[in-house]
Amino acid sequence: MLSKFKKNRKAGSWKNVFFSILLSTGILLVIIFLFFTNWKINQRRTILTARIAALKEEIAVLVQKNEELEKKKSQIESEEYLEKVARDQLGLKKPGEEVVVVAKEEEKEEEITEEKKGLWDWLKSIWRRD
Repeated sequence: MLSKFKKNRKAGSWKNVFFSILLSTGILLVIIFLFFTNWKINQRRTILTARIAALKEEIAVLVQKNEELEKKKSQIESEEYLEKVARDQLGLKKPGEEVVVVAKEEEKEEEITEEKKGLWDWLKSIWRRD
């Protein structure tokens, strides 16, 4: 009976060693998996944090631009601005007003001299060809 007990004990110890190696390998694999998953999550968190910061900056710029556009909108809707645009760009006047246009004489003189130069150069080129 004692010999049977020793045989059972030896056979059981081999099974115990195999089971403990298998169990520790499984635990090690689970730890490695959890470590890798945690590492990937941290990488993703870093990327998303940077993206959030960039989007917050973009929001700040857009809010500032929106405020500027609102100011321009309120200016455009004012009567003074509409009157200025009507006078400057459209050449309109109020009833009873007279519009005076002052032309620059220098521009006209420059145009005449350019025309004379062009004609003179043309005549010179014809004279030289003959």
